[in-house]
Amino acid sequence: GFISFREYLKLQNTDPQKEAEIIQFLKEQKAVTWLVSIDGEYDIGMWIATISIKEMNNIWKEILDKYVNYIDKRWLTVFTRVSYFPRAYLIEKKQNLEEYVFITEPEDIDLDQKDIELIKLLAPDARISILELAKRLKITPKTVASRIKELEAKKVIIGYRTMFDLEKLGYQYFKLHINLHNTSQERIKNFGGYVKSHPNIIFDNEVLGGDDLEIEIQATSLQHFRDIVDDIKKRFSEIIKNHRYMLFYKEHKFLFFPS
Repeated sequence: GFISFREYLKLQNTDPQKEAEIIQFLKEQKAVTWLVSIDGEYDIGMWIATISIKEMNNIWKEILDKYVNYIDKRWLTVFTRVSYFPRAYLIEKKQNLEEYVFITEPEDIDLDQKDIELIKLLAPDARISILELAKRLKITPKTVASRIKELEAKKVIIGYRTMFDLEKLGYQYFKLHINLHNTSQERIKNFGGYVKSHPNIIFDNEVLGGDDLEIEIQATSLQHFRDIVDDIKKRFSEIIKNHRYMLFYKEHKFLFFPS
């Protein structure tokens, strides 16, 4: 299985041209599965999936070799769980009814090279036809369909996601970091239920080396986002110590599997 890292970078000594160059370099890294520009404490956020810590360290050394003079600080964490909630707000539902957990405890699942190649083809374009997959993999369409069903049964493939241009839909993408105190299992459970059901919350992350809670929210405006945060603070003021947020204003890359 893969180890999933989240890294934030704060840049220095850059102009728009240099920032674009750095982003393009990161976008071309096969292990980088998600890449965004940030308005806030950091400038760049990325999700990196590697087989080992050593591979992650090698990627970081390569980044430093090229851009050490342009990186002011970094924040590296390891994902231990990531839950995705299908944007209920798009269909005007008052709450989410589904949850997809796609980072959990590692499991030994038997995959051969064809399975991995199939996942790599599906990750950027789940609408690709069975015939096209068969052609690229040099196997029969029947075999492709059978392999996909088997991957779904093993929960290697847990769902398919539509990608949206949020700006055209009139939405913005925020990340809310929360630190807690005075917690109990019951209070944490209640907060988790709120997160899972809220129509504008699309991701709930647990990480090592980060803040206590990290949730991702899509809202129509900064004021809409603040209204959601105020509601969270009102409902759970007894356990929220402090919070901070970032705006992901441009998404450059998003895959669920390294290329």
